[in-house]
Amino acid sequence: MRRVAVTGMGIVSCLGNDKAEVWRSLTAGASGVQVVSEMKELGYKHPVAGLVKGLATDEIGKKPLQTMSDPAKYAAVAALEALRDAGLPSDMLRSTRAGVVVGTGGGGVNDASAAEATLLAHKSPARIGAAAIVRMMNSTAALNLAAWLGVKGRCYSVSAACSSGADSIGHGFDLIRHGILDRCICGGAEGPGWRHFWALGDASGAVAPDLAEHPGKACRPYDRDRQGLVASEGAGILLLESMEEAERRGAPIVAEVIGYGSANDGEAMWEPTGAGLTRAIEQALEIAGTHGPVTVDYINPHGAGTRVGDPVEVSVIRRIFGDPSPLVSSTKPLNGHSQGAAGAHEAIFTLLMLVHDFVIPTPNLEHVAPECEGVRHVREPLAQPLKTVMTFNSGLGGSNACLIFRKP
Repeated sequence: MRRVAVTGMGIVSCLGNDKAEVWRSLTAGASGVQVVSEMKELGYKHPVAGLVKGLATDEIGKKPLQTMSDPAKYAAVAALEALRDAGLPSDMLRSTRAGVVVGTGGGGVNDASAAEATLLAHKSPARIGAAAIVRMMNSTAALNLAAWLGVKGRCYSVSAACSSGADSIGHGFDLIRHGILDRCICGGAEGPGWRHFWALGDASGAVAPDLAEHPGKACRPYDRDRQGLVASEGAGILLLESMEEAERRGAPIVAEVIGYGSANDGEAMWEPTGAGLTRAIEQALEIAGTHGPVTVDYINPHGAGTRVGDPVEVSVIRRIFGDPSPLVSSTKPLNGHSQGAAGAHEAIFTLLMLVHDFVIPTPNLEHVAPECEGVRHVREPLAQPLKTVMTFNSGLGGSNACLIFRKP
């Protein structure tokens, strides 16, 4: 099995549209969650979300933008940063040994609605336009990236609800580890979904309440007073390469991917049981163990702030790692829950902490709920040497994915 390096990272989120801006927001504890006037107008009980702002797309070019949905645009901007980060010559992408795996939860669902609205208004399918189909399909981000960058290897979208981003990175890791690809652009992307997915969350009561004066306090993972998640959007992209290829071309190595696991609860669509998450973490630890003894220093969990999910995660961490557990903190109060992009966003947040030897605390964790006690919750910014870090995500339908990174 080949070793796999992270050589580039790029991000678009409500915290900023590049790594430097995002890191400043994280270290300052500056939440990107805001009250959204359009959601208020649509009758939301909980009109708060994390929205992408001020995105520059000039470098993509007018022609490629014609077929790109919002998730595809976010992924393209993030991919540009990752490729610059890695210093990868463009000819190395135009190869059958390069691939793209970028997952979404909903694809270009807004473009599907726009096409339907056009059809109903004009009673003419011709008015929809030929580009609509590649904007609305679930693989919109992956296939647009491959066409734009000239990637000729494997290219598809992994869609596994809220673990899509982590599973996409894990799949890219597997493709390189097993020698199928030499490098892979991978991650997750999600567009603004307040007319669709966010509305369903609002109706179900899974979304945190409206805190108009303090929207950044709406999401409260592991807290006694937690009331639900806050939705967001954006993209996170990692460039993964075989360690041998990365070293051969003198690439900057951010970290090494040493473990990945993925498993389903196999029991319920709505309520996590912890069974699949346990298997996913154990799989990741088993693979990581082939590189030598593994001591996980820090975990960025799913940590969405839900009544049911948070205690399940804590019980799994306690059961697997015992006492004392690794350091644990959730970044969702700052970035929101970006659904298909969440696993990729949080992988990047975790890697930034690894690079800087600094742990971002869980914001809004004022009173740890009794059912969430028993792990080492980080409640204040912490300068801490880190060698091995983990991030995991869980989603509707029982999906779970876990990634482990090590300092090079």
